[in-house]
Amino acid sequence: MGISIMESKILEKIQALFNMAEHANSNEHEAAIALERAQALLLQHNLTRADIIDTDNETPQGIGKIERTESNGYTWKRAMANVLASSNLCKVIGYPHAKKWSLFGSYDNVKAVLEMYDWIIPQLTWLATKGYREYKNDDGTERGQTWKASFYMGAIIAIKNRLAKPIEDFAQGAGHALVIANKAMLSTAIHKIYPHLTKGRGFSTRGRDGAAAGSAAGNGMQLTPQRRLNNGTLLLK
Repeated sequence: MGISIMESKILEKIQALFNMAEHANSNEHEAAIALERAQALLLQHNLTRADIIDTDNETPQGIGKIERTESNGYTWKRAMANVLASSNLCKVIGYPHAKKWSLFGSYDNVKAVLEMYDWIIPQLTWLATKGYREYKNDDGTERGQTWKASFYMGAIIAIKNRLAKPIEDFAQGAGHALVIANKAMLSTAIHKIYPHLTKGRGFSTRGRDGAAAGSAAGNGMQLTPQRRLNNGTLLLK
């Protein structure tokens, strides 16, 4: 049974919003608003992202690469991307001076990482702003930059811990061979581009109050779309 003209227009509108949210030329504010509107329409019409994706095209195979530039909040956003990449059999390489990071992985896994990333980042940005305002209203003593940096780190650690067990169980169970093969392909692909790659430094914070608030946010927020396994590949729906 085909879809109506009205349904088709709704799908086109949602796809246009996702395109805006994911376009390289969209700034962070525009992308966040477009993503929020797209997600609202999905919920309103009982749809998922999969409902608006063209499935007629063949899924690309092998390891691919996509780049993101984050002019604001690069350090914590790259750290979050790295956490999501690790839980979806992908790898992130950062360029701190250019405020840019590259994501390597299979088509489905890269798509999964970006869907989680584009869902989580706007939420955390909003929660940090709201949380610090409430913190200051309660006579909190940590400075804004320290509190927010600690908030993001606390949220990242919490989300990392939440995602650790599913990927560990998958790697030790039915996905053992896939994880090993995928790791080898990732290593080969990255080495071709970065033969002398060095390990970067992480970032640390000193704000206990911000870290505690971030940890609570990371443990309490919904990491949607939901993760699931399909044909041995980590996907999101």
